[in-house]
This record gives sequence, structure tokens and C-alpha cells, in this order.
Amino acid sequence: MTEGLDVSGLRGESVVFRLELSDFGAFYERTYDTAYRTALGVVRDPALAADVTQEAYVAAYRHRHRYRGDAPSTAWLHRIVVNQALSALRRRRAAPVGDLSVWTAPDEAGGAVARMALLQALDVLPARQRAAVILRYYHDYDYATIARILNTTSTNVGAMLSRALDRLKHALEPEPGAAATMGG
Repeated sequence: MTEGLDVSGLRGESVVFRLELSDFGAFYERTYDTAYRTALGVVRDPALAADVTQEAYVAAYRHRHRYRGDAPSTAWLHRIVVNQALSALRRRRAAPVGDLSVWTAPDEAGGAVARMALLQALDVLPARQRAAVILRYYHDYDYATIARILNTTSTNVGAMLSRALDRLKHALEPEPGAAATMGG
């Protein structure tokens, strides 16, 4: 497929992505689940997350020529998804949703309750902090990549994550006396 194509000046990720563009459907299929979960993590509404994800893919396809190859194609896509999600929240002022069943998968280790508590605790965070937490701890992006996605500095990413984790810790702490009433 690359015969006759001079790829000497392009980085590996850029080449792969540009080849994927000939079959954007395959890129869509490969990345849809994580893009949707990223959108859902930010907007907290399954229907809005589906709309945001579709809008993000349309934008990605329209602006695919802007991809420079300086980050993985998934990070480029997640930047578009996060920007679309934040814009949708500004437009809609969406309220958090209690049904988070789309986030849960079968959990043999019994951590589903803890995961649900964490997902509900994400509702206490502002959208940009929620996005930073999802990008860091769900996608395992480094601060520099998150900074590019959120259009900020690495230092600010660290501050956002620190504040977000403090708020999450407070939201997840058991209420005083809860251990005494449970016999502990």
C-alpha cells in the first residue's frame, strides 16, 4: 500500500495515520470506544456523549490534513473529542446523569462498586478537571500530551490534576461515623 509513496520525511505515527485516512472507517472502528468513553467522562450524559463523539469524528475527518504527526493519532482525536465535549457543555449546560451503566464492564475482582463510586464522584469536578483526570488515568497520557489536548501548560495540568484528586478524595471519603455504624 505504501509503494511509490515517499515517507522518508514523515514520522512513523503520521505515516500510519495518513494511511488510515484512506480507510477512515477502520480508524473510526479502532478508536470509537475510547473516544466515546472520553466524551462520556466529560459530559456525563450518554446521549450527549454519542453526539459529541460523532461531531468529533466529523471534525477529525474534515481537518485530517491538519494532523502533524507530533503526537499519536489517538491523542489528536482525543483533543478533538475533549474540545467538542467542553463546547457541548457550554452550549447545553448539561446536568450530571445518574445512569453510568455504560461505563461498567464485568468485573471479576469485585471492584465495580468502587468504580461506580469513583465515576459518580467525577460529577463534583468541573469539566476541564474531569477531562484532565480521564486523559491521565483512563488514557495514561503524560502531562505534555494532556496540555496539548487541553490547550494549556504542563504545569497547569499538574495543578488541575492535584486539585481534582483533592476534590475526589474528599468526595470519596466515608462520612464520619460510617465505620462505627458498620461495626468497624
